[in-house]
Amino acid sequence: MYSAYYILSIICYNTFVISVLCVKPNFRNISQFLRPKRQIYYLCGIYPNQYYSSRPCYYTETECPNGGKMIGVGCTNAIQCTPYHIGKSTCINGCCCTVPESSTSTSNFDFGYCYNGQLSQVQCSSYEPCESGQTCMNGLCCTTTSEEYLYTCGGIAALSSCADDGTCENNMHCNPSNYCCECPVGRSSGPCNQGVCPSGFQCNSNGYCCATCPGDETPYGACRDGVCGGGRTCHAGNICC
Repeated sequence: MYSAYYILSIICYNTFVISVLCVKPNFRNISQFLRPKRQIYYLCGIYPNQYYSSRPCYYTETECPNGGKMIGVGCTNAIQCTPYHIGKSTCINGCCCTVPESSTSTSNFDFGYCYNGQLSQVQCSSYEPCESGQTCMNGLCCTTTSEEYLYTCGGIAALSSCADDGTCENNMHCNPSNYCCECPVGRSSGPCNQGVCPSGFQCNSNGYCCATCPGDETPYGACRDGVCGGGRTCHAGNICC
């Protein structure tokens, strides 16, 4: 014989379950607790040249869609890749890539001119630096003096030195000589005019008109009074291409 307390407990439990099952859910109220799915972004690139991407970064991949090699730097346009590779480079899917050279092309090993008239045929970039005692000046390794800052921005003075983390203030570019310039290579023609620049220049991401060699190839030094070595010619931005 069950006790009255036990029977009362069973009745209360069944009443509770039936009440819960029979209540019509209020989806209007539920919707206020639902959150939209957040967009996931991935931090890609190599510090300090990093960027956010909506796609995962596959660092195991070394080849770009054009057959070139990944440089390991993020980009929005090809000119941003120039300081990091000796030779032609381009921007593909937000990544800096090398541009494969034709097997029939030949290299010109003639000497270029450093800012002080010194001859050099050793090219350089931020990722392919010069030997000790030399500084990368506008794409050429030149003997280090104390006057690099006066000529490092395509033959004109730098705005300041780069910070310890390789960055510059006001969206300026830290060039391979560790100085801040308005452009990745060469000298600027000034701020962009509503996105428009003089012939030979293009509006860079920081709002300045910048130039680059054809194919975004690393310059072979800066022009000296309009003259270049190594069979190159003086282009916009005072760079030898």
